[in-house]
Amino acid sequence: MKMLVGLAALAVAGGLVAAICLAADSGGTDWQAACGTTPASTAGKHPGAVADARKALLSNGNDPRLEMEVVDLDACAVEVGWKADQPQPTASVVKLLIALDLLDRSGVPEDSDAVHAMLAASDDRVASRFWQQLGGPAIVRRQAGKLGLTHTSPPDDPGQWGSTKMSPEDVVTVYRHITSARSADERDFLTEALESAPLTAADGFDQHFGIPRAFPGATWAIKQGWGTSEGRRVLNTTGLVRTGSRTFAVAVMSTWDDSIDVGTATKALTTATGALKDSLVANGKLT
Repeated sequence: MKMLVGLAALAVAGGLVAAICLAADSGGTDWQAACGTTPASTAGKHPGAVADARKALLSNGNDPRLEMEVVDLDACAVEVGWKADQPQPTASVVKLLIALDLLDRSGVPEDSDAVHAMLAASDDRVASRFWQQLGGPAIVRRQAGKLGLTHTSPPDDPGQWGSTKMSPEDVVTVYRHITSARSADERDFLTEALESAPLTAADGFDQHFGIPRAFPGATWAIKQGWGTSEGRRVLNTTGLVRTGSRTFAVAVMSTWDDSIDVGTATKALTTATGALKDSLVANGKLT
């Protein structure tokens, strides 16, 4: 990988108890949504969830930094936001931009298995190959300009694609674009790969932290990120979540001092994401 990862496979134990019984993710979901415009702001909602999410990280020390946004795609409204305009290193979340750039050039590519592996298994070798072929930092600049990503920038080192920076707000904008603006074929191609994310990524990392464990039983389509950048441990959980009643775009992004134990960090981020889910349940947004 172009980031300094050096992470062993993890078996993050447990998971949060679900308050909802929903269909398990199985791929092939139609993720079309109509939230193509800027979501309505709902500042001040779910203050307890924000406080609990922050506490989950702060209680472990190691200088955690947390930014997050949750958008209800059915209502096209922000449900939860905390420092959502603050850019963080993306790690593998930037692979969404690489995939979109490929689609802009030729539609669903002939080399679809490779793109699927890049998104589902988070294969870094495939990402590095496409990054080089498509112009590296130019990918980020093109997609930021096209999608209006105002808090997104390419890495200072052109070869370190995982050090691309995006804000949670911009990551959610990418998911809104995928669900509202791409053709059905392209949308299905992308989301089927994201729905198929296996427990163990191509590099051996347990990538079911955050959303998959915080929303057990829900249908999800995720792009996770992990690694190190600029001396910081990076853990990001992002994606689409569908329950029996609503569809959400979620981006919970964090960095820590790189001395933190990775298992501790993934557990804390899952707890933080679970706090958001619990608040949505308590406020009648999840059934």
